[in-house]
Amino acid sequence: MDNNAPIAIIAACVVSIIGVFGLMTQPMVVGIYSDLLGFSLEQGGLVIVAEIAGGALASILAMFWINKVSWRIALGFAMFCIVAGNLITATQTDAEIITLLRFAVGFLGQGTAFAIGISIIGNTSDPERNFGLVIASQVAFGVVALFTLRPLVEQYQSIGGMYIPLAVLAGAAMLIIKFVPQGSPQQEIASRDQLSGSTGMSLTALAAMMIWCCGLGAMWAFIERIGVEGGLESVLALRSLGISSAVAIVGALGAAALAAKGVNRFFPVTIALLMQIVMAWLLQGEMNWIEMALKASVFQVFWNMTGPFFMGAITASDSGGRISVLIPAAQTSGFFIGPAVAGLFLERVGLIAVNNVTIAFFLISLLIFVPLSAKLKAAGY
Repeated sequence: MDNNAPIAIIAACVVSIIGVFGLMTQPMVVGIYSDLLGFSLEQGGLVIVAEIAGGALASILAMFWINKVSWRIALGFAMFCIVAGNLITATQTDAEIITLLRFAVGFLGQGTAFAIGISIIGNTSDPERNFGLVIASQVAFGVVALFTLRPLVEQYQSIGGMYIPLAVLAGAAMLIIKFVPQGSPQQEIASRDQLSGSTGMSLTALAAMMIWCCGLGAMWAFIERIGVEGGLESVLALRSLGISSAVAIVGALGAAALAAKGVNRFFPVTIALLMQIVMAWLLQGEMNWIEMALKASVFQVFWNMTGPFFMGAITASDSGGRISVLIPAAQTSGFFIGPAVAGLFLERVGLIAVNNVTIAFFLISLLIFVPLSAKLKAAGY
């Protein structure tokens, strides 16, 4: 199966959606466990940490097997673990057991699936365009999940309302495994012109993306609280974020369109980062829910425009495919580090610390990216 075949790209999008189950359900997990099973905030938070950390660890370890193992076999194993893990989780009520199960699902299933999805797209002829499609599909799934899974949980009064649909989706995804390229990245690269990828440039691009994700994580973790401090009820702040997430698909599709036209990544990334800096500053103070939705929408549109170009910069200069599989780990790490850094200043200066920390991370990422983009262009990437 050719990586560039439309069905292979669709399969990669589906696999990548399954790989971010943990991130996409993150906003609702603590509340569901607290309301249904009486978990404390700390216990619910630990469930989230375990699942996402498991996925990040799997992404890191994929460096050592991604070029040696059949993607189809690895995906079959990952999907089985996701289905089994979600179904078993739906029957549990003990916090420690659930935490261990979610780590296993993240490590054995979701992280492995995400690494393979990234590898498929990274070895296409137009990765930036295809990464835009991946992100658009992930965001679309996230919107659907946020609007449907919590009502299912409330209807059935069971955490199975969240995990059984995810198990069914992973099970259905097994039907597309046959459309996933059989060969490893090394085999695919051998069949086309060899490029002397620069590990230094791909690692620098990875670092720039992780630092950018730190800024995103800082803002996303506290943006609902920013809305509440600005005078909104929590339900209205969440409504604003739901709308902005749906609108944000435009950013990913825009990145795909620009990449398809061959636009150099320097201009869209620079403009997108600057716009995110502006919106990160404006997301404070008194707001009605419509105003918050508008500001968050602009922020997220440019957020989703930036990601495909960062990911494309990493894969373009990574001919061996071993750095690219770290993309999920870098993203996840950023979403941990950013909130942790912002949290250090919250007690002293309040939520304005979130805006300042976010802007600082974005500026650092931009300062790394500008000279890197020149080097990538000079090297033909």
